[in-house]
Amino acid sequence: MVTMQTIHCPHCGKLALRQRYGSVTHTQCPHCDYLMTMCDRTGRVLEAYTPEITHVGCYGANLTCTLERTTALC
Repeated sequence: MVTMQTIHCPHCGKLALRQRYGSVTHTQCPHCDYLMTMCDRTGRVLEAYTPEITHVGCYGANLTCTLERTTALC
């Protein structure tokens, strides 16, 4: 089940979209290009990006975030 919320972006404060796919939360802001994908169970950041800060982690810059892949990374 997918849950969608409109929230204030933690980076710029404008409206952003948060989507929950089971235990994976994906937050994205169209105004400042903020992106955060994380596992709710472990708190592990699966993918994160802001214009000023980029965290790629051990998964590489070309991480494809499909529901199956991010659930497997949790």
